[in-house]
Amino acid sequence: MNLRTIKSVVKGTFASSWGWRLLGPALRAPGVIVLMYHHIGDGRGRAGLPVSTFATQMRWLRDNCDPIEPEAVRDRARGARTLRPAVLVTFDDGYRSYHDLAYPVLKRERIPAAVFLATSFLDEGGTIWTERLQAAVLSTTRTEIKLPWADGPAIPISDPSGRAALGERMRAHLKSLPDPERRALFAALLAELGEAPAGEREMLTWDEVRRTMDLTRYGGHSHTHPILSRLDRAQAEYEIRTCRDRIAQETGQTPTTFAYPNGRPADYTPETQAVLREHGFTTAFATTEGIAGSGTDWMAIKRLPGDAESVADFAWLAAGLSRAS
Repeated sequence: MNLRTIKSVVKGTFASSWGWRLLGPALRAPGVIVLMYHHIGDGRGRAGLPVSTFATQMRWLRDNCDPIEPEAVRDRARGARTLRPAVLVTFDDGYRSYHDLAYPVLKRERIPAAVFLATSFLDEGGTIWTERLQAAVLSTTRTEIKLPWADGPAIPISDPSGRAALGERMRAHLKSLPDPERRALFAALLAELGEAPAGEREMLTWDEVRRTMDLTRYGGHSHTHPILSRLDRAQAEYEIRTCRDRIAQETGQTPTTFAYPNGRPADYTPETQAVLREHGFTTAFATTEGIAGSGTDWMAIKRLPGDAESVADFAWLAAGLSRAS
């Protein structure tokens, strides 16, 4: 039996109810597991974690863990290891699939969630710039493009995998730039590629937000989804204040939780965190992988992506164990 097979057997055992109870106290990390999602898919529209997989995950979570609300994270992170560890379910951006697909599953299983909204897209429609650029690359009729920031010949635009990789390359470069430069290059690229045809609305409406508030705590994710570390202080204040105010106006509840767009350590700064505190945010979530424990920086809480395709892999995540382990 090779190492991969042994690991698979251990994971399968761990995912069973008896294995979770027997092995969990020894294997599970102390603290709160914060799971991060973005888009849930139904196999027809935009790709995402299949709703059937998400439903299986949430059933397992309800049976074996203690799903919590975001306001409970600090207290539970300081607690001792338990048979039913605390898990917080979070969604970034505010995709409409939360209302249409994820929320009905959460409602059925009685699992609360936190959703972080980029509010301009609820106000105006459209979608986040990274998604617009990727869609433009995938749908363009151009056969090649010269990247305005790179020397060398034009890059062929050919097969779907090559297009997707080129889109990722463009997005990564633009994320590294000061926001005014990013906006200018983004507009230039869209002019070259052509805007992808508009489809159905992808982001939540405010009515959909209000309909899901019984189980959902809504937090901030900026107004227009820039990389906050690429803004000056005045711009960061505008993004954070506007986001906070729009959520308060539409829901009647002023948000105190926030998730950083992109969420890596390079994407926010101590000044970003100071601006958040000045505007009433007491808790912020990053995309760095890890567990919320007693020594956590509450303005940069680590999370784990909830993209596991099997129950065994999901149980591994819910225990806070590394996907590489």
